[in-house]
Amino acid sequence: MDDAAQDAAACAAVSDVMSIVENADIALSEGRVAVQEQQGWYEVATHVLHRIPSSGDSAVSQGVADLQEAVPAVELWARTEPTVIRSDAWRDALSALDEPCLAVDSELTISMFTGG
Repeated sequence: MDDAAQDAAACAAVSDVMSIVENADIALSEGRVAVQEQQGWYEVATHVLHRIPSSGDSAVSQGVADLQEAVPAVELWARTEPTVIRSDAWRDALSALDEPCLAVDSELTISMFTGG
């Protein structure tokens, strides 16, 4: 896979992480899940995030590495709240990825699938 395709795939994976978080938040706000389940989805989101390759020299790789640094992986079922999700560091790192992802034609997006 060439560098641009790898960067585009990384941006798509970050979008998946954002989708997990957003859907967990909507489900909580609508009373369809409890805080414990929302936090479980946050844990999953941190694991998905840390599986995204970030060792390249590109702006996307650096942005993913920065996001991974801002949001450490939470041990599954540790029952510790991943408080860094939705923090300023989370928002700043995601914002810094906007331009590099657009440059590889892979805009960060959120797919909503909860509700009804």
